[in-house]
Amino acid sequence: MNYETLTSEIKDDIAYITLNRPDRLNSFDMKLGEELYKALNEISNKKEIKAVVLKGTGKGFCGGGDVKEMYASKDKSKFLRELTRGIHKCVIEMRNMEKPVIAAVNGHAFGAGLSLAIACDIIIAVKEAKFGTAFIGIGLAPGCGTQFFTKLVGYQKACEYILTSKTFTAEEALNLGIINHLVDSDDLDTIVEEFVIKFKRLAPIAVGKAKMLINKSMENDMVSHLELESITASFAAGTEDFNEGVTAFVEKRKPIFKGK
Repeated sequence: MNYETLTSEIKDDIAYITLNRPDRLNSFDMKLGEELYKALNEISNKKEIKAVVLKGTGKGFCGGGDVKEMYASKDKSKFLRELTRGIHKCVIEMRNMEKPVIAAVNGHAFGAGLSLAIACDIIIAVKEAKFGTAFIGIGLAPGCGTQFFTKLVGYQKACEYILTSKTFTAEEALNLGIINHLVDSDDLDTIVEEFVIKFKRLAPIAVGKAKMLINKSMENDMVSHLELESITASFAAGTEDFNEGVTAFVEKRKPIFKGK
């Protein structure tokens, strides 16, 4: 499918989505929200895809909501309601899909752009990248990201960074536990591909179910989550991949998983 605001391609069972509005720092407008959701939904339904890489074109990852569109809108309340809902659909799709999503943060990530990044499962950022929740700086209450951000950094730090609209470096993001790896810009694609290679070799059903369990662990009580783990492990034990995994272990060789 051809898109106006992004590119989406599949290479060797890995999906690569690149936000492509470099003149606006890949900021969210209604079109980008619609197209990103369509791309994610299409990928989510393809069992053969083992992982997703999300990146931005040009100097930034995503600059947040398109402020010029906000300014031009006649009914700003209605516009923000529709825009945030569009962003939310993308975040929900990313978290619900049973595939790992890697954010390759090639530049600045502000507002909804930061929210999009922290909705991913693994974040690799270049040293030059800068981050910020941004909303308060333009007199706007946050339309997304406060839950993920608070769970990542804790209540007091969340208040400091969100309420003061604080901009912070990639190194600070690493220290806060927001990103997984900090890399030189020339090494970004290489490090991303190292993760891609891992996910190509691992059992995709088991990886997807593990991601689901991690997400559910943040909302379930202990007893119900233990039961969910038992049910999920039992389901995975019925797959061909599990049979291959235990057979390879006994035979002292590397398993070859097929996602079945």
